[in-house]
Amino acid sequence: MAEGLAGAGSDLVVVGREIETLTPVAEQIAAETGRNVLPIQADVSNLTEIDALVAQTVETFGRLDVLVNNAGVNIRNPALEFTEADWDFVTDVNLKGAFFLAKACGNVMQRQKSGKVINTLSLTSAIGLPTSIAYTAAKGGLLQLTKLLAVEWAEHNIQVNGIAPGFIRTEMTAPAREDNRNRWILNRTPADRWGEPEDLAGLTIFFASNASDFVTGQMVFVDGGFMAGSDWRRQS
Repeated sequence: MAEGLAGAGSDLVVVGREIETLTPVAEQIAAETGRNVLPIQADVSNLTEIDALVAQTVETFGRLDVLVNNAGVNIRNPALEFTEADWDFVTDVNLKGAFFLAKACGNVMQRQKSGKVINTLSLTSAIGLPTSIAYTAAKGGLLQLTKLLAVEWAEHNIQVNGIAPGFIRTEMTAPAREDNRNRWILNRTPADRWGEPEDLAGLTIFFASNASDFVTGQMVFVDGGFMAGSDWRRQS
């Protein structure tokens, strides 16, 4: 998603909890695209760090046009085994952090009279999948937050939308590719493959651009047809 935005002409701030991970990513994108890419270490579950992140962004670039709310964590356990600590860890990043980062960026965007907020949603924003109770609650809440902010901020020319990935090949989904869930996912996905991170770039660019100025409060699935249905002829 970051590579897509930079390739479309955006300067970037890339954010994460480990600067050792961020720095080479920023350097690679800058070298490939010629854009300014600033890595900032921050934990979005920490409100103080959110405020510092936004302040540094505006100080460096003079404005803030697009927020991609993509930080996410998950803990998998049956609902009856979920602890309070597990619940707080997942929802503090996926829902609380997403809201307060959007709020901090929204303050800047309102002064500019323009902005784009892109929330990373999930299949679980719409359906239930086992062993992800806190993640499901957070992503369902983030969908409603997307709609609410779209309504409240429309008068400030800020569009708020959500991208709901299907099963994407990332480090977080690696365990599912190594057990019996892999066959179920492929059988259930008409495209008959896992998504790749690059599959999310096009929609990200659309939501970040003027092409989406009359699109707000929407969730779009990027899922290879998962939510459309499944083909019984391919079931094993």
